[in-house]
Formats: sequence, structure tokens, C-alpha cells
Amino acid sequence: MFLLRVIFLIIMKENMIKFTIKGIALDEETQMPIVILQSSETSRIIPLWIGPFEASAIIIEIEGVRPPRPLTHDLLSEFFSKHHYKLKYIYIYDFINDSHIAKIVYRKGFRTFSLEIRPSDGLALALRLNAPIYVSGKVAGAAYSDPELLNKAGGYQSEMLYFNSENIDAHIM
Repeated sequence: MFLLRVIFLIIMKENMIKFTIKGIALDEETQMPIVILQSSETSRIIPLWIGPFEASAIIIEIEGVRPPRPLTHDLLSEFFSKHHYKLKYIYIYDFINDSHIAKIVYRKGFRTFSLEIRPSDGLALALRLNAPIYVSGKVAGAAYSDPELLNKAGGYQSEMLYFNSENIDAHIM
């Protein structure tokens, strides 16, 4: 049984591609925030439409702003730390009807757990707990491979909410 679990984890890990948050843009049509994920390995870009509160939680953490009272993601992050849980990673593994499905994988001691979560909440938590972001080959395969995507989507340029300065390409700004 242990050997089967190890083999399953190895196969699953090979299907996971690491992504980082490139930035957050505002969709000109819907006025909804979009998290832009980018893979350094494949140059693929995944836009994830999220809510304004989740976008705020992500931007606040990236910018290092400390609100007067903790946000929900801050409380969950504190819970993880206080009770000795370790967030191993967030995994965006599927999509249904244009909605991405994700889970967080975490551990305490030798036990590993997973929990379904909205991708936006998982991203906000991963930032706070310094955990990697992985995307399945299926989701990444359906992602954009065109690095000029943001330039072609003209509205995004003028509606940029945040772009990670370490990842900015000169033509995006």
C-alpha cells in the first residue's frame, strides 16, 4: 500500500508545473480582477478571474501592507503557524465551465492532508505561507503560450492593478 502511494505521488508530481503570480489586472469588460499566473518553465500564462476582495488580499500581501486587523487569509495563516501545520503547495488541477478547481496540500508532522479551495483563496494563503503554486498539465495545456497576451489585450495595459516588479517585461509597462 505504501509503495502504491509513493508511485502515485511521483506520477502526480511529474504532472505538476510550477507557476508564480505575474500580476493582477482588471478586465475592461467585466471590471473584475484577473490574477495572471506565469510558468518560468513553459512560458505559459494563465489568467484567473477572481473577486475584488481576493484580489485585495493578494495585493496587500505582495505589497507587504499590514491592515489594522487581520484579514481572513491572515487568520488562517496564523492558525497554520500556531498549530504547526505546513502548507506544502496549492494545486490548480482542473476546470469546469470556465472555473478553475484547486486544493491546498498541507501537513502536520508525518500526516499529509488536502482540502478543496477556491484558487484565489489558495493563492492568497500560499503567498502568506511562502508555499509554491502548481498547475496540472491539463490546465497548463489549455493555458496561453503567447507571452504577448497582455499586449494584445490592450485594455489590460491601462488597467494594471499590480505587477510583480521582478517579473516585469519592458513591453508590458
